[in-house]
Amino acid sequence: MQETISISNGSSVGQRVQYASQVLLKGDDLEAYLHCMSSVFAENIHYIDPVHELRGKSAVVEMLRKYVPRLKNEPFEFSLVHDGNNCVIWRWVLNMKIRYTPFRFTIHGLVHAELEGEKIVRQREYYDPMESIGVIPIIGALYKLALKLG
Repeated sequence: MQETISISNGSSVGQRVQYASQVLLKGDDLEAYLHCMSSVFAENIHYIDPVHELRGKSAVVEMLRKYVPRLKNEPFEFSLVHDGNNCVIWRWVLNMKIRYTPFRFTIHGLVHAELEGEKIVRQREYYDPMESIGVIPIIGALYKLALKLG
């Protein structure tokens, strides 16, 4: 039996992120997804991942506006790990095709979001952006060799 996910005015930050990621992300309405995610960000959010460091809700929402449409038809898994009063933690797995190539890759991510009240003030996303090139012959082998050599 599949769990039905919904949100209401009293929903926690974790529940709203889960709804956005498992329901709205799969839908055709990017604006609904962005609106839901925007509702959990503080105006002064500090967002960090391996390739971005952003400050402010508008910068984070614009980054999502740019990257989220790429995920629309790709397998994406979300799991809420912890939904507390001070922090929310979730995992995600993305399986995506590299544009203009026959190669697919999987990236595993972990997000730690610190809360003040009902808003995310700091969000740190952990993933290996180089995980994607590991599937490309020669380049992937060289990358893995470089990691082993330190």
